[in-house]
Amino acid sequence: MTNEHPINYDFHRMVVIAILAGAFISALGISITFMAKFAQIGPLVFNQRPDYLGNYIDSPLAYIFNMGLIVAGLCILLAMYGLQQLRLAEIGKYIAMSGYLVGMFVILIGIYPINYLFEHRLFSTGFLIATLLLYVLTLCARLNHKQLCSRPLFVVSLLGFLAAASLTALLDWQTLDFYPCPHQSQRFCLVSFVMWCQTSLVVIWCITLAIGIKKLARQSYHDAITTKMSASYQ
Repeated sequence: MTNEHPINYDFHRMVVIAILAGAFISALGISITFMAKFAQIGPLVFNQRPDYLGNYIDSPLAYIFNMGLIVAGLCILLAMYGLQQLRLAEIGKYIAMSGYLVGMFVILIGIYPINYLFEHRLFSTGFLIATLLLYVLTLCARLNHKQLCSRPLFVVSLLGFLAAASLTALLDWQTLDFYPCPHQSQRFCLVSFVMWCQTSLVVIWCITLAIGIKKLARQSYHDAITTKMSASYQ
């Protein structure tokens, strides 16, 4: 692995810790909101799109869900900042740029939940397109920069791409929304299932990348120490 500048391992360790803490807090907030809604309507919650948990009128703990999204967005921004600072390759910059967009849209969705219908549809569509681009770039990185895209990250990106592509196909581009599911029916709702998968995979992708950043930073730090010691003996 080649770097023009040595990597500050302590800095990246701090970034990784912050990412994992943010992911845990956001997952906890989403889980609490989900359980509260489950207590209200039972198994029918699985037929409900996850963004409906942020409805201030209908969801009992919507503010926790929306705050969880904001924290998750900050988690993604931190991950992208750590990736950008590694200065690995040109494609790493593109992944970081697309990741910044994903994090920004997640934060905006938390600020503008389903109650703000126009803004929510707009930012949700932007999030969908940004995640699709993010997954495509990550999969491309696997071809020539395997140190950037580890096998676990490749698997998560592939699953995320399938989920994002499915949602893109299911989206009504005229209204920037999905066709509603019959929430009072026991029938399987494909849109809700794929959206839950997409929400979970984004957080998992962020955590997997954070672990990869830690390994890359550690390797770069050890390489820099080895080079410095070799130079001192010459």
